[in-house]
Amino acid sequence: MVSVRVIAGLLVGSTMLASCAAKSHEPGNGLNELFQQSKFVATACYTGVDTPEDLRPLTAAVNATVDDVSKQPEPRDPVQVKHRLVQLVQEVDLFATEDRDEVYRYAIKIWRASGMRGESGLFPKKDAAVLAQMPGC
Repeated sequence: MVSVRVIAGLLVGSTMLASCAAKSHEPGNGLNELFQQSKFVATACYTGVDTPEDLRPLTAAVNATVDDVSKQPEPRDPVQVKHRLVQLVQEVDLFATEDRDEVYRYAIKIWRASGMRGESGLFPKKDAAVLAQMPGC
C-alpha cells in the first residue's frame, strides 16, 4: 500500500515540474537568455566590435534595454516596448555601421523575446530582413 507521504511527495513534485514547464514557455523568458548572452562576439557573418572600447557601451545599451523591457508588467504593452527599442536604436547612432546593425538585430530579438507578435515596425525593412545579417549567412 502506498503511504500518504509518498502520494503527497509525488503531487508536490509533479506540481513543481508542471510549474517549471509552464515558466519555460512564458513570454519574456527569452529576455533573461538574451541578457545572459555574450554580445558582439565575432562570427563568420559579424566581425565583432569596431574597436575594443566599443564593446562595453554597446553591451551595456543592449543589456539595459533588456532589463527595462523585462521590468514592464506582463502582458507587455507593444507601444511601451517599441518606445524603449527606439531609444536603443537612437543610443547607438554614432557607432560603426556593423555594430549598429548588430544592435538592430538585438532590438528585434528583444521585441520577440518580450512576447510581441508580428512586425516590430522599427525599421523600413521587415524584421526577418534585419535579422538576416549578411547575404549567405
